[in-house]
Order: sequence, then structure tokens, then C-alpha cells
Amino acid sequence: MEAVIFALSFAAISFLVFLAFKHFDKRVTLAFGLLFAAYLGLDDLVTGLPSASSAFSFIGGEWNWSGKIYSLLLSVVVVLGLGIKPEALGLTLSQRNLRASLIALFLFILWGLSLGLLFKPSVPSVETFAFQASMPGMVEELVYRGIAPALLLGLIRGKEPSQGIPWIVVFITAVAFGIWHGLSYSEAAFSFDPMSALFPFIGSIAGGWLRFNSGSLLFPILAHSFANVAFHLTALIGA
Repeated sequence: MEAVIFALSFAAISFLVFLAFKHFDKRVTLAFGLLFAAYLGLDDLVTGLPSASSAFSFIGGEWNWSGKIYSLLLSVVVVLGLGIKPEALGLTLSQRNLRASLIALFLFILWGLSLGLLFKPSVPSVETFAFQASMPGMVEELVYRGIAPALLLGLIRGKEPSQGIPWIVVFITAVAFGIWHGLSYSEAAFSFDPMSALFPFIGSIAGGWLRFNSGSLLFPILAHSFANVAFHLTALIGA
């Protein structure tokens, strides 16, 4: 029940964030804002299923492999069901502004190292490196830099994406991503960790720019994955 309450609450908060900023971009409509919020709430719910019940965990380990796979499967269902074109999601290897993307990738790695030195994570296992190098970057970037922006922009039923960076959409999804990391619900009470929300929010602004500046999810996925690995690598310094 806690997972359902959190998912519904997160969907409602995401919709309120959408309402607060929708007027700054006329392409963003109420119907697609509702779809955006419902999708993020459902994604949170399926991602958290293994935590809610061990019956939903089909891959063991210390990390939520099963939840990320559920999220990925949901993404496939949503993309196919709504007819979202790969180009609208950034699912292409074709790159624009490659030099800027490479510089951004390097800066993301420095960002991960800096956060690791600041927060001092525990010494990682092989599983930790494997998970951080694959799942969060691939799955979360598809959700928050691929599908969520496409829904806000109404890019369904084969609609072609426009050029340029939709900054309001980038901002809305970044706020939602930050809240998702900072908000928690347990024992009938909500709590919010501002620091856990702030850094994902900042990274999402940069990741959203990278997604639309490059025209592809490739570099946002690489940047997210490399930054996560760099964060955990710092635990080996002086270990």
C-alpha cells in the first residue's frame, strides 16, 4: 500500500509541477500533462514493486535490477501503445554538436567524482559497478529525457519532433526527477531530503540540454552511467 500511496502522490506532485510552468510553453497542453504525470507515477510504481514484495524480485542482489527491468518494459509498452517515434525519444545514433557532447560527457564524469568526494560512498562491489554502469543511465534517461519530454510535447501517433531545446519541458522533467530522488514515504509519513533532490535536478537540467542539443539519448545515457561509476570509484581512493 505504501508503494501505491507514494506513486499516486508523486504523480500528483508531477502534475502540479507541470501546472506551475505549462503557461511558459504553449505546446504543453493539459491532456498531455495528465498523461505525463500518470506515466511517471506508474513508472515509480513498477520500479518499486520488488521493494514492496519480494515476490516481484526475480533477480537477486543488493540493487533493484528487477524494478529497472519492469520500468524498461513499461517504457516499451507506452512507446508502442502511443506510437511514439524513435526520433521523438532520441533513440538514434545520429549526433548533432558532437564536440559539445564530448565536453559535456567529460564534465559529467568530473561531476560524479566531485559528488563522490563530497558524500564519500562505501567501497563498491562488482555488482554495484555493473548496476551503476548499466541500469540507472539507460532506464532513467529513457523515462525522463526520452518518454516524459515526448509526452509533454504531445509527440504521439508518429508526430515528428521539432528542432531546438524545449527549456520548459527540460525544467519540468528535471524538477520531477529531483523530487523523485528526494521524496520518500514510510510509516504513513512523507519526508524530503533536499540534497538528494538538488543534485539529480541539476544533473537533469544538463542532461536535458544534452539530449536535445545532440538530438539523441546516447550521450545522456553515457553521461549518467559514467557519472554514477565515477561517484562510486571515489570510494577506492585511499581504501
